[in-house]
This record gives sequence, structure tokens and C-alpha cells, in this order.
Amino acid sequence: RPMNRRELLEKAPIPIAFLKYALPSIITMCFFGLQNLVDGYVVGNYVSEKALGGVNIITPLFSFVMVVATIVSIGCQTLVSQGLGAGDIKKAQTAMSTGFWGLLINSLVVMSVLLVGMQWFISLLGADEALFPYAYNYLRGMVWFIPTISLCFYFDMMLKSLGRPITSTVIMSLLVLLNIALSLLFVLQFRWGVMGTSIATGIAFSIAALISGTILLKGRYSVRLLKGHFSFSLLWRASYNGSSEGASELSSALSILIINNVIIRLIGAEGVSAFTVMNLTNFMGVLLFLGISDGMIPVMGYLFGAQQFGRLKTFFHFIARTNFVIGIIVFAILQCFGESIIVLFVKDPHSHVAEIAHQGLHIFSYAFLINGFNILVTSFFTSIGNALGSIVIAVLRGVVFIGIGMLILPAFLGEQGIWLTLVLSEVLTLAVSVFLARRSVVFNE
Repeated sequence: RPMNRRELLEKAPIPIAFLKYALPSIITMCFFGLQNLVDGYVVGNYVSEKALGGVNIITPLFSFVMVVATIVSIGCQTLVSQGLGAGDIKKAQTAMSTGFWGLLINSLVVMSVLLVGMQWFISLLGADEALFPYAYNYLRGMVWFIPTISLCFYFDMMLKSLGRPITSTVIMSLLVLLNIALSLLFVLQFRWGVMGTSIATGIAFSIAALISGTILLKGRYSVRLLKGHFSFSLLWRASYNGSSEGASELSSALSILIINNVIIRLIGAEGVSAFTVMNLTNFMGVLLFLGISDGMIPVMGYLFGAQQFGRLKTFFHFIARTNFVIGIIVFAILQCFGESIIVLFVKDPHSHVAEIAHQGLHIFSYAFLINGFNILVTSFFTSIGNALGSIVIAVLRGVVFIGIGMLILPAFLGEQGIWLTLVLSEVLTLAVSVFLARRSVVFNE
């Protein structure tokens, strides 16, 4: 007899429950990584290397937009998972419906603001004359799809909280394959440039949102999308809890903004393009950690709601060991084959952009020995409702340590100081993560 959800989470061997929830999420994240690699390859080889830099200029702005989607989605996912774990169906139902209406209204407002002030925002992000046209065209194609992209992310979180990680994976994987196909069509065939890649992303996310939203509306679950009522108080609770993951997203945006400005000052537009290539390469490794954490948030939230603290600690230690092994493998791959990966995104493997990216990647790859644990602790605090702990780690890792390092190290070490700052930030964050995790209520029961 197949195990039901409660038996799987509370009694099944840890590796089995881990694979049931983490593997689909990892597969989804790897598909997203493939999408970014293909987009990077297409833009870097069939538009220009500067186009890669233009897209990277927009990354902080798009991250700011997704902060709200992340806050609401993760916050409501945690409340739904905790409600199901505690047997409080009404709480779970209200959380799901509240998140939907709150996110829909907010994303429509954000879209309207960006439509009015698009050029001003791009200039504010530091785009120079060489990068501005690419950044503008990319955002011009993306801005219309902000509501459906936000809701697609939300629906995906809700499917996972209801114990449907495989359904989520199938939908999101199809989304990525469609996105890749449309990107190739719009850029190579229609010659739409970077705007083609953003329109392809918007269309693919919209179709995925329609499919997953329909399942949540009509699926035979005890909790459905519009079955509950809207609650301002619950939206506030969800937003507070989800603000931890929102802080991670916001910190990532701020760190890219800080790094871009330092690179433009020290190296120029070629440096930003090189940093974009590095990000594309690093993204595949980070996605493994994010996939595991994403898959484990509903599991840890459920166990916390069910007061299964001993099993929750066992899960935590298992995930930490798994992330460390993955980090060693990613580090080894980047050290041995980093140069071969970088040349996928540049027309000339002997160009200055390729040279900068290879030197930076060789240093930054050391961060993978550490950042898996930092990402895990952030998600752990989110799942148990300790938003403050997660926010502290995210802000220190993405803003404070990066900002201090960028003020000091590049002044003495030049380009290498930029990349060393990224590693040093992870090392300092590790010390804080271990300290805060050991003081949490779960590890003191």
C-alpha cells in the first residue's frame, strides 16, 4: 500500500522522504538552469556579449519585483504546510486564498509603476550608453508578464504544500522547455534580440500559470485556491514569515547592484559581461542547493507544525551533509572544467571577457564549499516561522559582508578583490549561520 503524506513525512526513512520532495524540486531547478544557459548562449553568441551585460543590469530590478512574489508565496506555503501538519484545514485554506488575491493586486501595481518609469529605473541601475539599449529592450518585453510570472511562482509553491511535488515538476519542466523553444524562435528566426528572450519567458510562465492555477481551482483537495476568504491579518503573518526569503532575494539583487557598479568603475562594460557569464555558470551549482531547500521547506514546515522536532533535526543534518557533498562536486567541476563552460557564452574564447570570467570563476568556486549550508539555514528558519533569523543571515550574506568587502578588497587587490569578497562573504556568513541555528528552538528541545 502506498504511504500517505503523513506516513511519508513522519515515519518513512529520511532518504526516501528527502528524495520524494527534494528530487522533483532539484529537477525543476536544473531545468531553470538549462533555460538560463540556453538564453545566455543565444544572447552571447547571436546578439552580443554586451547584450549579456545589459540583461545583467536588469537582474536587480527583476529581483526587486520578485521579492514580493517570494515573500507572499513562501510565507503562505509555510502557513499552509504548518496548518496541514497541525490538522488546521481552515488556516491552510485561508492562507492559500489570501496569498492569491494579495499577490495578484500587488503585481498589477508593480507592472503599472514600471511601465511609467521604465527608462528612469534602468538609468538608476547604472546602465551606461553601451548597455542601456539592451537593458531597455529586455525589460520592455518582460514587464507585461509580471502578474502571470508572479502567480506562476505562487501556484508552484501551493502545489508543493499540498504534497504534489511531481505535478509541480512536470509543469515547471514543460515551462522551461517551451521557454527555450520560444527563445530560439524569437531570437534566431524572428531576430527580436534580447526582447525575444524576455517575451519567450513571459509567454512560457503565463501558460504554466494557467495550467497550475486550473489544477488548484478544480483539484479534489481539502484546500483549494479560492475556497477560503481573504484575511489582512493572515497576509501580514505570511508576509512577515516570507520576508525572510524575500530578504534573500532582495539581498541578492543588492549584491549584484553593488558588484556591477564596482566592476563598471574598475573594468568597464566588459567586466559586467564577464560577471554575467560567471553568474550563468555559478547558477547551475547554486540551483542544486536552492532546489533542495525549496523542496524541503514544506517538509520542515509540516514537521514543525506537527511538533516532530527530533525528526526535523535529523532531516536538517541529512540535508546539511548532502549539500556539503554536492558543494565538493561542484567545486571540482568548476576548477577542472570552468574554462570549457565559460566559452559557451562568448563568441571569442580568447577575448578579454572570457579571460576575466575564467579568473573570477577560479576564485569564486571556493564559495560552493560553504554556501549550501548558508542556503539551508535560511530556508530552515523560514519553515519554522523564525523570519528574523533568516533575514539576518540573508542581509549579512548579500549586503553587509559584500558591501564591506567591496569597499576594501578591490582597492588593494583590484579585480581579484571583487571575487575574493564573494568567498569571504560566505565564510563570515557560515559562522553566523552555525551560531543562530544552534540557538533555535528546534535544537534546544
